[in-house]
Amino acid sequence: MIKKIVITGGGGYIGTNLVSHLLKKKYHIKVIDTFWFGNYFKKSKNLNIIKKDIRNLNHKDIGKADCIIHLASIANDPAGELNPKLTWDVNVLATYKIINLAIKKKVKKFNFASSGSVYGIKKEKKVTENLSLEPVSEYNKSKMNAESILLGYKKDIDLTILRPATVCGYSPSMRLDVSVNALTFSALSKKKITVFGGQQIRPNLSMLDMINSYEYFLKKKIKKNKSIKKIILKIKIKKI
Repeated sequence: MIKKIVITGGGGYIGTNLVSHLLKKKYHIKVIDTFWFGNYFKKSKNLNIIKKDIRNLNHKDIGKADCIIHLASIANDPAGELNPKLTWDVNVLATYKIINLAIKKKVKKFNFASSGSVYGIKKEKKVTENLSLEPVSEYNKSKMNAESILLGYKKDIDLTILRPATVCGYSPSMRLDVSVNALTFSALSKKKITVFGGQQIRPNLSMLDMINSYEYFLKKKIKKNKSIKKIILKIKIKKI
């Protein structure tokens, strides 16, 4: 049973809402974040806050966690392009370090926030998980490579990788650089919406659906491949 959760990047746009939601469900949460954009949490007996760069984590930071939800990253294309080396250090190398810490500390579950942007630009009308990954930016590429690293450990830990669309909705740690939020803010503050182009297609996901997804995968156990012997034992032979 999952009770103790470490959430990296828990002070960010999605993380702030996720932590508050899980605290209401009586989970014990440890947030690890640099809090570049502020700390909006109220004190709670079930909340432990560590202000720290994820590149510097150690065994003590992981503690006796049952699950790690790894949200922390350099989180969009413009930021990723500003300092590609930093993007790869945080999004890829730190992820490698954290999954190794998780396995050494015998953490049960590891849920990773990737991105739907790893598919790149597709001509297909229906983009599914079966299509090839063709990332175009440093951010996209770093997420794809972090996924590859994590998949190398799928036999050692219950691993879930989520590739969400662009999340939109309110958060105390607000982002106004994503389309729905930016357009809504413009309408509220300027009483008008400025549109650049208008024909672009953007997949969007509500904040509530994103949070519910993370909660779902706390409880959901991913089925691993079974050996032939185990499959045989599940087959019932009926007399003809």
